[in-house]
Amino acid sequence: MPADWTRLLASEEFLGPQYAGSLPPPEACDLFYVHIDERENSVTLGFDTRNFPSSPAPEWEEKGLNAFEFYLVFAGVERLRVTGWGAGEARAIDLASVEGGGFRVLLGTESSGIAFRAETLRLAKTRAYLASDSP
Repeated sequence: MPADWTRLLASEEFLGPQYAGSLPPPEACDLFYVHIDERENSVTLGFDTRNFPSSPAPEWEEKGLNAFEFYLVFAGVERLRVTGWGAGEARAIDLASVEGGGFRVLLGTESSGIAFRAETLRLAKTRAYLASDSP
């Protein structure tokens, strides 16, 4: 999965401009938000990382911001299956391109987690903020 994660998210349409090709690995990104929208047939995932962009906006540097979050929207979702959810499932993220187009997503494992396929993927939002160093 890290190869697909890096290849997909390091592109110009996703996080490439902010990270200049040095994207944080999936294990450095905490999944903190999952929204399943049956009206839009979509799943939105929100990630938080302390691996701050290597090419941040000047105002982010001026303000001393040190944390970054981003939201990915998967649309045209099919085969959605939810078999459990918890902290363990949120740490296991598998994102892959599917031959012929689209994406396969597995959060957790086949026996406990969220799995689906999606036709499209887009970056919906990014935000930099100041996070404390204490846990």
